[in-house]
Amino acid sequence: MARACAPSILAVARGCDLRAVDVERFYRWFAETDRTVTAFSQGINQSVAGTDKANAIINCHLATGRVGRPGAGPFSLTGQPNAMGGREVGGLANTLAAHMDYDTPGAVQRVADFWHSEKLAAGPGYKAVDLFEAVHRGDIRVLWVMGTNPAVSLPDSARVREALARCETLIVSDCVAQTDTTAYADILLPAAGWGEKDGTVTNSERCISRQRRFLPVPEGVRPDWRIIRDVAQALGYGHAFDYQEPAEIFREHAALSGYGNGGERVFDISALAKLSPAEYDRLQPVQWPLTGGNPGAWLQTRRLFSDGRFPTPDGRARLVPVSNLPPGQQPDARYPLIVNTGRIRDQWHTMTRTARAPRLFAHRSEPFIEVHPKDIATFGLIEGAVATLTGPTRKGFTGRVRASAAQRPGEVFVPIHWNRQFASSALASNLIAPIVDPISGQPEAKFGVATLRPLITRWQARLMLPAAGGTTLDATSLDYWSHQALPHSRSWWLAGRRSMDWREWAQQVFAREPELVMQDVARRRFRAIWLTGNRLDGVLLVEPCVQSMPDLGWLDDCFGSDNLTPEQRRSLLAAGSIDAEPTGPLVCSCFQVGERQINQAIEDGAASVEALGQRLQCGSNCGSCIPEIRGLLAKSADREPA
Repeated sequence: MARACAPSILAVARGCDLRAVDVERFYRWFAETDRTVTAFSQGINQSVAGTDKANAIINCHLATGRVGRPGAGPFSLTGQPNAMGGREVGGLANTLAAHMDYDTPGAVQRVADFWHSEKLAAGPGYKAVDLFEAVHRGDIRVLWVMGTNPAVSLPDSARVREALARCETLIVSDCVAQTDTTAYADILLPAAGWGEKDGTVTNSERCISRQRRFLPVPEGVRPDWRIIRDVAQALGYGHAFDYQEPAEIFREHAALSGYGNGGERVFDISALAKLSPAEYDRLQPVQWPLTGGNPGAWLQTRRLFSDGRFPTPDGRARLVPVSNLPPGQQPDARYPLIVNTGRIRDQWHTMTRTARAPRLFAHRSEPFIEVHPKDIATFGLIEGAVATLTGPTRKGFTGRVRASAAQRPGEVFVPIHWNRQFASSALASNLIAPIVDPISGQPEAKFGVATLRPLITRWQARLMLPAAGGTTLDATSLDYWSHQALPHSRSWWLAGRRSMDWREWAQQVFAREPELVMQDVARRRFRAIWLTGNRLDGVLLVEPCVQSMPDLGWLDDCFGSDNLTPEQRRSLLAAGSIDAEPTGPLVCSCFQVGERQINQAIEDGAASVEALGQRLQCGSNCGSCIPEIRGLLAKSADREPA
């Protein structure tokens, strides 16, 4: 099958869109290098052939003996914290607890015997995409969602939302009250957040660590295990769910891992099955396996498989034949662009929590579409203007155009984080069809198709309101909006195609006339300031294009003042003091260093990341901004005369 998939270097090069000489060099390096680590993440997994791709990587390491050795091995970089721990307890639709599954003969009966249950599910449940299809057609009438946001994260989110709306009883457990998913909930269960939980987590090197809460659990809030216990008890299953503390659950989990385990399952922590509550509290990080004397069980080791023995009947590893499937969708004349989705530096998943931190929002303040400069010209776009991607689902993604040579012509990138609480139409999942890997069920989120059109607007606007206050904004009638939290205020990007009577619109928002107004009809500019005494209540800035919009840092500082100075009051319509130095878009979150500051330092002679770090501190702490700093250095070098 390998020969059929890759009959020649030239065939591989064509399939990967690489030069044949580079492919040959890569394979030569792999063959000649004794120790190699292959790190892979969502670029491999989120594919219609994700399972085969992962198995192909593992096959290469097994075939060359690069498993169980220092500096050698396949390394899956998971997209979730505690992904390993979630799998250990059976947190997937097709698995049982303790690394058992439905396909292994006797596994279902073993778990049923351990739990003294006659009602154990006999087969796998629905995976995520299939689950919501079942909800949509009415096969599932009660759905309990815990700590996730499928209304944003799953492909073809419009259909997922239809399913949520149709569900007879939707229960949502979360530590955030208002998400796109909780909006559909019939029952909300307030759950403890990460810092309020007590239990264990497992990382990618099989290391189990005690997680101890460092924040008190708020009144009315319960950790997940207590929520499940209390619901089970209310349904009449108190005898099976009589846990009083996490240590009891952990002991049961450890005991199940060793139950009927003669070495067939590497995951075995049965040595921890009799920990006292005090011993559980003091538990130091440990790697599994930790066996309780089971015959034939695995010995605790820092590095598994170093002796060449694997958990198969004869102890030898198995290569898995794989096939080479193309992406489920392909670009065509109607949808010529390939869409890739992913994370950005300072946000997490569907930003239900990170978007509340102004410091994290400062780096990228609104949804965007990264486009190669050639495609900006081809599709009649303007960098910094608003455009809309539309795919076969007929739902769009609207964001600010960002030129990026890191994208290839014919390909675009959009972030996965924005939701309907923070943008008018920026669900990346709208661009992804519900095409999945047939084995894992993972959606193909790295390969959508779309066309791209500019959103022709007559005006761009920024509205600012105090961080806390009664004034709210209903922007649903506008063509484009996005919401951003600032340190002292709330801000909206607004854009539209039709002419606006800004005085009338502002009257609807504030229910009163502004204290300061500047209007230039010929240039399509309007600015208004609302004050209560010397306290700033609102700012509206309207410009014909985004390029003429001022920085908001100075105005945000004014919102933080309870007593504006005369100089500040005089400068409000100008959106800044004459002495205020604009910093530009934020690059370094650690030290609040902006793009303009970095470019100025480069012009002044700071020609390296290290030199910029010494002058501005940017890139000298967490380092996550270093790639962007290097990009600014490269742009500066390109601008310099030959």
